[in-house]
This record gives sequence, structure tokens and C-alpha cells, in this order.
Amino acid sequence: MLEAQEDVRGSVSVVPSDALVFKFPPGMAWMMGGCSLLCCALVVFVLVAFDSGHDSRAMELLAVVGLGSFSALTLQSFRRLRDSVAANSDGIWYLPRNGEPTFIAWCNVASVKADDTQQRLVLCDATSGRSIRLEYQLANFGQLRELVLCHTAALTNLRANATNVFHRTWINKAVSLFFAAFLLLFAWLSHQGQRGSSLFFIAFACLPLLAITQDPSRVEITREALVIEYPGGKRTIPFGAITRIALDDVPMHGNVWAAVVIERRQGKPIKLFRFCEGSVALHDTLQSAWRPS
Repeated sequence: MLEAQEDVRGSVSVVPSDALVFKFPPGMAWMMGGCSLLCCALVVFVLVAFDSGHDSRAMELLAVVGLGSFSALTLQSFRRLRDSVAANSDGIWYLPRNGEPTFIAWCNVASVKADDTQQRLVLCDATSGRSIRLEYQLANFGQLRELVLCHTAALTNLRANATNVFHRTWINKAVSLFFAAFLLLFAWLSHQGQRGSSLFFIAFACLPLLAITQDPSRVEITREALVIEYPGGKRTIPFGAITRIALDDVPMHGNVWAAVVIERRQGKPIKLFRFCEGSVALHDTLQSAWRPS
């Protein structure tokens, strides 16, 4: 029978039958487990296949360290993806496959932080300093997030007035810059013998550089409008032109990102995600400014 810690004094209570249970898709855990085994097998292969030459020793060491580290990370993910989360009107439980569960009552939640870079929602307990991490990869995560935000509405309303400027993380821009630099390197290496290939790589490198100019860097919420700043300019969207603001999950390249989706009277919806301050804070501040109470 599952038990959850109720407070720091050590009293426990059984997870009630009315609690909703959220689990990771089973295929994700076994995929991570398979990757870990594959990396272990490759480590063994590298140790057996490489000769004892001085030059190959460095390559062997690099391969073993890289594959071994990746094997450890995927094994850790395999163990975490077998955990589950339960929640009802009283609070929320984190239920590890092995080890003691963690319980936080809704009345004891001190903060709710959306860590969009690591794809998780973090709840902190005001009484004991405990925290619960809710990964975006949980099945029906949208329902779980709605449940959490519903029971912590007072916290989100306070946070909505904390800031009106939000900063985009540099992950997308860094990846685009790396890809452009990689293509420009190929262009430089091929410019002597094959001029056509060099020009092709240069032209192709312009695509990620162009994408950077269209990637938001900063969002400011004023009383009358939403201002989205880009490296190549800015866009102002009056609140009167907005018909809906929602917090949705956006699948991308096998991952799930929490995005603030802004629907307008004219034009395609705008999706804002990967902001340092978190998608929840951005959504609440936008909602507060768009429809002030």
C-alpha cells in the first residue's frame, strides 16, 4: 500500500482512492533502458576492438568516457521514468518506484515554477523545503498542470504582478549559430578546389542565421499591448487584436514544450516558449494584462 509523508513530524496517510495518477508512457522508460544497455555494449566493444597504439589510446579513452557518461544518464532517466505522480483536492504526491513518496499539501505550496529549459514544473513546500518536479513528458500532463494551477491560483495571481518583461533562453540561437558555423567551416575547407560547393554551403548557412532574426529575444507586456522583440526588429500586438490566450503543450522534435499560445483576429497564432521566467508566469501576466480583474 502506498504511503505519503504528510508533514515533517512523520505522520503518514494513504494516497486516497480519489487521487488521479499520472505516469510516464511505458515506451519511454524501456527506450532509455535500451539506450543504456546499447552504450554499455559499445563500451565493451571499444575496449576490445581498439589496438594498444599511443594514438588510439586517446580515442579509446574519449569514446569510453562519452559512451559511459551517456549510459549513466540514460540509466538514470530509465529509473526516473518509472515513477508516478498522484493528486487530489488535498495535495500532490510524488511516488518513486523505489524509496519514500513525497507529499505536499496545496495549502503548503510556496511556489510553482515552470522550468521550460529542463521541461518540468517545480513545486516547493513552504514548511519543509521539499520539492516535487513534474516532468512535461508525463502522460496527460496538461490535465495535471491545470489541476496544479487551479489549486495554486493565489500564488499565480501574485506572480502575475511580479514582472512584465520576459527573456527568451539562448538555446535556439546557440544551436542555429553552431549549425551556421559548421556550414561556414565546410565552405572554407572547400573554397579552394570546388567554388560551387563553397557557395552552396555559404548560402545554406544563411538559413539558420535568418532563423535567429525571427527568434524572439524579449517580451514586454504593457497596459495596451504585447511587444515581442527580435534580433531583427520588434512586433507590437494590441490587446484588442487578441482573441484567446492559452497555455498549451507543443510537441517538437520528440519533446514537449509548454507554450503560451496567442490567437489573434487576423494572422496565425503566436507561440511563445522557452522563456527564462517560465511559461506559467508569462501566461498569468498576459492574462492579467489582457483581461484585468
